[in-house]
Amino acid sequence: MVSFRKVLAVTGAMAMIAGMAACGGASSSGQEVSFQTWNLKNDTYTPYFNDLIAKFEKDNPGVTIKWIDQPADGYTDKINADAAAGTLPDIVDMSPNGAYGLAKAGVVANLSKDDPDGEGQFTASSWKAVTFDGKNIERGAYAYPWYLNSGVQYYNKAVLDRCGVGQPPTTLDAWFDAAKTLGANCPGTNMTASIPTIESLGGYGAQLMNKDQTEFTFNDAKGVEMVQHYVDMYNEKALSADALNNQWTGEGDAFKQGDVASLGGSAYAVSDFKENAPKVYENLAIVPAMVGEGGKSNVAMETLVVNKNAKHKDMAIKFARFVTNVDNQTEFCTKSHTFPSAKNAVDSPAFRPTGDSMQEQAVVMASKPIFEDNWFASPAPFSERAKTVLREQVALAIQGKQSAQEALDKAVKTANEDLR
Repeated sequence: MVSFRKVLAVTGAMAMIAGMAACGGASSSGQEVSFQTWNLKNDTYTPYFNDLIAKFEKDNPGVTIKWIDQPADGYTDKINADAAAGTLPDIVDMSPNGAYGLAKAGVVANLSKDDPDGEGQFTASSWKAVTFDGKNIERGAYAYPWYLNSGVQYYNKAVLDRCGVGQPPTTLDAWFDAAKTLGANCPGTNMTASIPTIESLGGYGAQLMNKDQTEFTFNDAKGVEMVQHYVDMYNEKALSADALNNQWTGEGDAFKQGDVASLGGSAYAVSDFKENAPKVYENLAIVPAMVGEGGKSNVAMETLVVNKNAKHKDMAIKFARFVTNVDNQTEFCTKSHTFPSAKNAVDSPAFRPTGDSMQEQAVVMASKPIFEDNWFASPAPFSERAKTVLREQVALAIQGKQSAQEALDKAVKTANEDLR
């Protein structure tokens, strides 16, 4: 399974980068384009990329694609070092967050200028997610959308039934009401083991940033309302105290062990439950990812950026477009259990199965916002520091040590400081 949380904090070294040329070398016999992926050289994906590269080279005589694959560990540091040294590969696989850092440093191509026709290859939501604006950055798209990950909401029906909830909630308002019932009937059996993130605030309907991306604004009324719901849930004994630990990553395990009633997760997690949590699997219910009034489903994204100073930038752009076209995305996403960002790719039966198995139902539910082109990605400028501060401040509010408004005001202040 491809890792879907490739969040790159491309920050500290970036001040050193602006204006430095990348090596992006060429062979003596023709054009060489370097292409770097993240932990994808293995038995599952190597044949795919070898075939992909061979086809492109055949269609473009004299061109050589040099495929580089970096391990997951230290990937961010490697990109920082390469960018600072001027040795960044011509095409690099990274998250929108990482792409934003490199774009602000002036290292990657503004594709809205260098490839004005590129937008037409992708869905509107995908292109919007890689279009950056704000202070000290020229407005434009700075990455090609690649593969997406969309989720669903899982429930343990045995827990819901035991605690008097009945039908699995399908809206956030119903979910919060069910948490109250669960807390009253089964204190200590929790609805969830997670707390609000930037993604969940956006899904609830908070406006995360202003239109020109110069300020974060998720401390609005909807954001505060969302956090207050979690304060209430904690007081009602329906929110796991473990969720308040800044290092907590055990939501999935808590669900598999039957300690919590619900879990947001990948559409392709059904087989994992069947294999590793058979009792939960026997009582598994699945509903679409829940959003609030005015909110949209959140989708995670991986992208490809093009080195602004690549020696053969036009050919690098051509290959990046080739990797992300509708046919190649469909094949890759089918192998990786992800979803495509190219227009019309999600029409493939692989992403719209017609069977009635739980796995197929989950895929249909998760693909719906992508098919409808109605989703959002986490704001690319949201820094790792802001992410940590948001979690810490929300946890303090949940414990009653400050108000929900104060928590979000502090998180917004940090996020806006990191924009400058």
